[in-house]
Amino acid sequence: MIRLYGDVKRHFAEKYALKYFESIMYKHEKEKHTSPESRSGDEASTNERKAISMKQKTQAGVTGKGFYAALALSTAMVGAACWYAYSEAGKLTPPAEPTHEYSSTQPAVTTAPQLTTAPRTTPYTAPPRTQSVTEPTAEAAEAAAILHRATEAQTEPPAPAETEAPVEQPMPPVAGSLLQAFSRGELVKSPTTGIWSTHNGADYAVPYGTEVCCTEDGTVTGIVQDALLGICVTMLHEDGTVTRYCGLNEGLNVQSGDVIARGTVLGAVGDTNESEGTLESHLHFEVQRNGKYMDPESYLAGTAEAAEPKPEA
Repeated sequence: MIRLYGDVKRHFAEKYALKYFESIMYKHEKEKHTSPESRSGDEASTNERKAISMKQKTQAGVTGKGFYAALALSTAMVGAACWYAYSEAGKLTPPAEPTHEYSSTQPAVTTAPQLTTAPRTTPYTAPPRTQSVTEPTAEAAEAAAILHRATEAQTEPPAPAETEAPVEQPMPPVAGSLLQAFSRGELVKSPTTGIWSTHNGADYAVPYGTEVCCTEDGTVTGIVQDALLGICVTMLHEDGTVTRYCGLNEGLNVQSGDVIARGTVLGAVGDTNESEGTLESHLHFEVQRNGKYMDPESYLAGTAEAAEPKPEA
C-alpha cells in the first residue's frame, strides 16, 4: 500500500509539473507570434531575452521551489482522492441476495422408497473361557458354613411350641376328713401316750377296712411293721417325693419292689397304729422330700413346703 501511494504521488507530480511548464511555453509562443511586425529589432531581441530568461526561471522553478510546490500540491490531491474513494467505499452496500419465491401450489414431490439391504453379519464365535478353580481356604469354608447355617435357620419354619401336659395333682390316699393336721415341726402332746412330740403327718378319719391307694406312680421301696405306727408301706415317686402309708391292716396287695400306677390299692385301714389307738379309726399319711417332712395337705394341693422337724422332748 505504501509503495502504491509513492508511485501515484510521483506520477501526479511529474504530470502537473509538465503541464505547468507547457502552459507557460504556450503562452510565451503565443505572445511571440501575435507581436506586431512594426516592433523594432531591439524590442524583438529584448523579448527574446525575456523569453529565454523566463524559460530559465521556469526551469529553475521547476527544478527548485516550484518542483516542491507542485509535489506538495500533487500530494494533497492524491490524499484527497484517497479519502474520497475510502468514504465512497463505506457507503457502498453489497448487492442483495436474490430471493426465490415458491408457489404454495407446487405439486408434492414423492420419493420412491429406497431399498436398504441389511449388512451381512458374520456370526461371532467367542473363544472358550477358562476358569481358574481355586480351593477355598479354611476361613472361607468356615464363613460359608456359618452363612449356610444362618440361612437354614431363617428359612426353616419355627418348630411348634411344645405344650406341656398339665401336671396332675396327687390323688388323696383315702376320702376322709382331716382328723389331726401336720404340726410343722412344733411339739404337740399325744392324746394316747401323753408325750410331747412332733406330728410329722396328717390323720384322715375313715372306717376300718377302707381301701388305701397310692397318690402317684412310683415304686414300693419298703413294707415294715413299726412298733408305734403299725404296718407301713413306703413308696418313691419320679420327682423324688417319698410317701408313707401307716396303720394298715394285714393282707397287703403289694410287696416291696413293685412298680405301680397312680390309684393302685395298697391295702386297707386297720387297727395296728398303737401310738394313736385312742383316736377313732384313721390313716396316718406322711410325705418327705429331700429328707424333710412336708405338710400332706400342701402336697395333695400341689403347694408342698418342707418343714424341719424339731427334736422330740
